Amino acid sequence: MSMFTKCQEFYLVPGTRTRYRLECDVVWEIGAPHSGWLLHIEKGTEFDISVPRWLEWLQSPHDRRVLLGAAIHDELLVKNLDAVFASAEFHRAIRARHTPPIRAWILFILTLTWTVVRKSLNI
Repeated sequence: MSMFTKCQEFYLVPGTRTRYRLECDVVWEIGAPHSGWLLHIEKGTEFDISVPRWLEWLQSPHDRRVLLGAAIHDELLVKNLDAVFASAEFHRAIRARHTPPIRAWILFILTLTWTVVRKSLNI
């Protein structure tokens, strides 16, 4: 189990609808267990769970199984890694938090699509 899966301290930023703040450091091992490639996300980092309102019936933006995956996804994008890579790590992270496999694949596809669309339209 990575430190990522132990972190439960993240909270909605007051006055926002979908912005969260980490209240613990997160360490995520990229690619596979024992890869040695660690992503560190510091306590206090804010991230957004970008679920379009019209899809909230499918995925709540407050589902704690996917929130740390969103933090990893956003941090990888901040580090200028591409949308496919960031979305793949989002998928791995939500699986580590026990999101069922089919649901995780659907969320991966939607996350990748939404990330590419937002970037293309500068949203």
